[in-house]
Amino acid sequence: MARIKVGKGRCEVTIDGALASSLETELREALGPVGTTMQSAADGILKDARADWPVKSGKSKASLADSLRVHPDSFQVEVVLYSPLSYVRYIKSTKVGSKDESVRDRSPFQDLLRKPAREAEKTLAKTLPGVVGKALTGG
Repeated sequence: MARIKVGKGRCEVTIDGALASSLETELREALGPVGTTMQSAADGILKDARADWPVKSGKSKASLADSLRVHPDSFQVEVVLYSPLSYVRYIKSTKVGSKDESVRDRSPFQDLLRKPAREAEKTLAKTLPGVVGKALTGG
């Protein structure tokens, strides 16, 4: 199901359903290869996160999703990774290891989603100007 988030934080509005699917199609056509590059990075992060996510009931793993976020004041569009469940941020698991130093509490949300997303943002900051240049020159 298509979902678009407009704004950020407390003023965020989520659009879903038929209206969101038509808007998402138009936004992705306007973004062209830039949107495809951002979406492929998000898909890779989600695939890796789902493979390593700690499973107890499976609800938190199944709730991981991505959507387009539009910032109306600055005309920025980004792909965001999120979970609509509020407790996903507070799930803790332990690292596997035989030494005392290797076993510690950690948040899979932080380790599997937020850190890779920050790394992908740094990588995309270097690669997207070339993608935009190719798109503008028609190559």
